[in-house]
Amino acid sequence: MLSVAVRDTADSWSVFSGVDPGFAFLNKLQVSATLTGDKLGLAGWSAHAQIFRFDGRSLSAGMGDIQTADNLEALPMTRLFEAWIAKQWGGENHSITLRAGLIDLNSQFDSVDPASLFINSSHGIAPDLSRSGRNGPSIYPVTAAGSTLTAVPNDKWTFRVGVFDGVPGDPARPRAFIAERLGHDDGLLAILQADYQLSKDTRIEAGAWRYSAALPAVDSGFAHDQGAYASMETPVPLLPRTTGWIRLGFADDRAQAVSGYIGLGAVQSGTFADRPDDRLGIAVAHAIIGRPAVQVLGFSSAETSVEATYQVKLSDRFAIQPDVQYIIHPAGIAHAPNSLGVGLRLVLTAGFPKKPVATDPTDPTVPPDGAPTTAPADTPQTSTSPSQ
Repeated sequence: MLSVAVRDTADSWSVFSGVDPGFAFLNKLQVSATLTGDKLGLAGWSAHAQIFRFDGRSLSAGMGDIQTADNLEALPMTRLFEAWIAKQWGGENHSITLRAGLIDLNSQFDSVDPASLFINSSHGIAPDLSRSGRNGPSIYPVTAAGSTLTAVPNDKWTFRVGVFDGVPGDPARPRAFIAERLGHDDGLLAILQADYQLSKDTRIEAGAWRYSAALPAVDSGFAHDQGAYASMETPVPLLPRTTGWIRLGFADDRAQAVSGYIGLGAVQSGTFADRPDDRLGIAVAHAIIGRPAVQVLGFSSAETSVEATYQVKLSDRFAIQPDVQYIIHPAGIAHAPNSLGVGLRLVLTAGFPKKPVATDPTDPTVPPDGAPTTAPADTPQTSTSPSQ
């Protein structure tokens, strides 16, 4: 069966204070399709492709941050983002799934479900991992050739391992439609993760990653970029319909600017009785800048983003989302002042045969390859991806 989904996301921003106050507009159009082979006599097989078109002006250029305040941000381009084939053996709570091709690493690794509501990129994938390597890992806006294996032995555990080209895309052709090129000195990025369903509504995940090829160090010489992370999401006591999370991570401060990260926040559904499907959230993203980057590049020792947002579900296929971000000690530019941005996100979706829900950032054409993720019983379930 063939399923198709279309999502258009438009963000408009006013930067009231920062390195370059003014206006910014970002727009991303995504078209994805997945073909499953069950009705073709190819049980367990599937193939998937996704193309996006991005246009707009950088928000981080105005705010001076290192964490990328808007998760749509990219160079203006049209790109083949994902193109993979997969084979699954077994059923929902006892399965093994193998994928190969151009894969969004963040669709399977380092994702916190309630954090998907927020616009700052660090709540989609944290900066200790997103800023790693010579051209980032295989995430939006450029993916790499790779393969992932997901094993679900029972309804409690999910284990994932992935191996990717160490340099996604082609740095010499940043706007290419098909950007991947395999260089002999790229090396590999290896990542592994374990998810544990502690209870119906509580999930813990932990992972580690490493690049095989050394890259020039921030200070001098060479270093292997590597790190680890862990997160937990669970209902918040005394607050109905509210899910909170905390995420911690670290990376080699000689290999990249960000040496550590702490992220936390909470999302409540149905804050107002007559708006049961709306969601209100507040989150903090704290990026720790390594000593070499502070000494050599003059960056602040840490950057903290505080974000408040409210998503209004006008219909299944249309949502609007006001957002406010205040960034303390922006670290993307040396000596940048604190910055304040106020934005509005509009999301419009369409699809066949399933109609995508505008408030759910996941790709509805892709069947899950792991155990079900957590959500309070009366809270809409979502998952995280920087391509939301």
